[in-house]
Amino acid sequence: MREICEGSLALSHPRYGAQQVAAPIPAAALVESVVAAMNQSLAVWEMSPIATAIDRDLMMGFKKLFGFPRAAEGSLVPGGAFANLTALLAARDALVPQASKSGNARIAIIVGAQAHYSIARAAAILGLGRDAVFKVPLDVEFSTDVSRVTHSFASARKSGFRKFILVGSSGSTPTGSFDNLVALAEIARQHRAWFHVDAAHGAGLAFSHRFRGRLKGLSGADSMIFDPHKMMFMPLAAGGVLVRDGARLLGPLQEQAPYLFGSKRLWPDLGQLTIACSQRFDALKTWLVWRVYGGELWDHLTTHVCDVARAAFQYCSESQILEPVHPPHSNIFCFRLRGRHDRDSDRRCWAIKEQLNESGFAYISSTVLGGRRVLRIVVMNPRTTADDIRDVLRRVEKIAIRLGGGIRAS
Repeated sequence: MREICEGSLALSHPRYGAQQVAAPIPAAALVESVVAAMNQSLAVWEMSPIATAIDRDLMMGFKKLFGFPRAAEGSLVPGGAFANLTALLAARDALVPQASKSGNARIAIIVGAQAHYSIARAAAILGLGRDAVFKVPLDVEFSTDVSRVTHSFASARKSGFRKFILVGSSGSTPTGSFDNLVALAEIARQHRAWFHVDAAHGAGLAFSHRFRGRLKGLSGADSMIFDPHKMMFMPLAAGGVLVRDGARLLGPLQEQAPYLFGSKRLWPDLGQLTIACSQRFDALKTWLVWRVYGGELWDHLTTHVCDVARAAFQYCSESQILEPVHPPHSNIFCFRLRGRHDRDSDRRCWAIKEQLNESGFAYISSTVLGGRRVLRIVVMNPRTTADDIRDVLRRVEKIAIRLGGGIRAS
């Protein structure tokens, strides 16, 4: 085990900033061994009575946090991909009530260009087809361009679609950008579309007094997803899905299995609320942290990592070697070599990332924006400070100078 730990990424290192995998809250990580030892299966109340009650209490807390009604229904899932699949299943059967029985549904999915790939994958799994996904261009801050959404609806109608799902992103994966949910909800209403919000990354900002405004309009969604293993700093796996009209989730998931289901007690058999049958007691870690520390802990942690990303933006704004690609909406920030936006800069950005990561000094990632390779920092460790991230950027500058290509030290 020591050898495995030594060969693994140190997510708790203050200069780790590569992907959306959190350095978990220690108490939550310790709970995982208890969950494994108890080995409760939440599919059936009779197999997990206390665990079911805790799971339902946690989901009620999330309903209140996100402004969803008591009649909403949802469950915990392994992550955002499962959550998007579950939400779009509910949307499909709400728009085409016989879809689960007949397998026939023709529905267009309108998404921003940075929508998570699991949306297209869910379309394929649900039989809607990847060709049913219509992408909306982005605005200057890499959010879905609200002014272009109606054009995508028009394109879908021209292709023969008459039923629609509109998807908003609250914390996109490449840049952490937040869509204007209020505007998107209004457009969805105008087109009688199901409005789904992928808040897998950004839902944790609901705890932040300073940044919760990014989620304005979330309460108007027909469905949403959230990942506590992202901006709530839970260990993997911890995702979640909520559907405003709980009956829309229950409908397509009801099955006949008399050897399992049939409880008439207060608590439901959760196997009728989720795609999973072997439902792990993943609620415990999040429920306990919330109970012990309250929402104030997440307010502090989420606000802090966003502030650190802002410090990275400020550093690059003043650097003679690096420049910001966008102002960060949250804890994800992309930057590049100043004044160099060609294939050579693409190769050099990749080389910088590889050299930095191989050095062991820090760990970052990269992506492609506007057709060009850029560098990317994701602050998922609350122990990371602004000084840590400035040290990382200074090391990036040194590597860039060493690679040459006309770059000079200031």
